[in-house]
Amino acid sequence: MKAISKIKLFTVGMIVIGLTVLFPFVSQASEVNGVEIVDFGLYKTTFANWQEAPDTQRGEIQLISSRELIRRTKRIPGKGGTEFGIRYVVNGQEEGGQVDLLVRVLHCESQTIEEWTTSRQIGAPSFDGWKFDTYSQITPGKLTIQLFHQGVKLAEKNFTVYEP
Repeated sequence: MKAISKIKLFTVGMIVIGLTVLFPFVSQASEVNGVEIVDFGLYKTTFANWQEAPDTQRGEIQLISSRELIRRTKRIPGKGGTEFGIRYVVNGQEEGGQVDLLVRVLHCESQTIEEWTTSRQIGAPSFDGWKFDTYSQITPGKLTIQLFHQGVKLAEKNFTVYEP
C-alpha cells in the first residue's frame, strides 16, 4: 500500500514539476493581444529566398529582405509584377517573443485560398503581402489578407484588384 502511495506522490510531483518547467513556453505563445496594421498598399520588395508553403498554389512563398511602401492604397492594379500587402505589429505580453501566425489570402472572385505559417516577433514591424507573378493570379475583384493566431483572426485588410 505504501508503495502505491509513493508512486502516486512521485507521479503528481513529476506532473507539477513538468507544468512549472513548460508553463513559460506555453503561455508565451498564447499571450498575443492583437495586431495593429501600420501601413498597407503598394510596395517594392527585395527578394531574399524561397520557403516551403504547401497550402499555396505554387507550394512555396518568397521571403523578402526589405520592403518600401510606394503608395498607401486599397486599390491594386492587376498587372504582372505588382506587389502589395500589409505592414503590422503583433502586440503581446512578452516584447521580443516569437509567435506563429497563419497568413491567409482570399481571392474572392476566383474563390481560392492561399495560406502559410510564419513566425513573427512581438513588438517588431512585420510584413506579409502578395505579388502578381503570372497573369493567372490576377482576378479583378476583392482580395483579402488575414492574420490568425491559434485559430483567432487578429487582423484583416481588403483590397480591390482592378484592370489598369
